[in-house]
Amino acid sequence: MNIIVVDDDKLVSTSLKTIIEASEGFHVVAIGSDGDSAIELFEQFKPDVLLLDIRMENKNGLEAAKEILRNHK
Repeated sequence: MNIIVVDDDKLVSTSLKTIIEASEGFHVVAIGSDGDSAIELFEQFKPDVLLLDIRMENKNGLEAAKEILRNHK
């Protein structure tokens, strides 16, 4: 399963990557730091799961999720 992790705290995102990849069959294909990068990474990798932080600078996770869902119905 391919996963993207997006969080503005680098320690959180890298820790989540380590935890996720400890399970067989799960791979973090990219890490982003804000909503804009979440949208770009989703377009590039088309992951099975997109793990988003809600509170981030610039575009937050909720705004990014709405845009991704609007573009991929």
